[in-house]
Amino acid sequence: MPDRDDRDIHDISPSSQQPDLVRTLAFLWIWCLPAGLIIFAITAWHAHVISLATTGPLLTAGTAWIGAGCYVNARRCGRMHCAIDAVLLPLLSLIGLLNIFHVTSFSWNSYVNALGIIVVVSFVPECFGVRYIGKRGHNRTST
Repeated sequence: MPDRDDRDIHDISPSSQQPDLVRTLAFLWIWCLPAGLIIFAITAWHAHVISLATTGPLLTAGTAWIGAGCYVNARRCGRMHCAIDAVLLPLLSLIGLLNIFHVTSFSWNSYVNALGIIVVVSFVPECFGVRYIGKRGHNRTST
């Protein structure tokens, strides 16, 4: 079996999987804190408490933070939605970064909508019993 650092995210076998981080207190700072940051940013912007120049970086940082947490969790336990979010959320963060520097031009409401769609779509495989990815398509359905 290859060394843990040499494996691809798709080559995680059930025997080498570690516990899902959602079952630890790390869940609070890996997902809850950045989700709170995103909710705060969009709510404060709509209430005209913070500027657009502040909102964009907060949304982008929160998205990147969640994406990084999903990457770590997908590498640890092979959770399907984390593997999907580990790819799509950093890409969305990159788009947000381009928007901050005026390379692209779209509303931050569209950004938040895209974030919501990505998160919801990433859970679709789990609705069909595909909760974990593994070598050669081996799926665990228990949590």
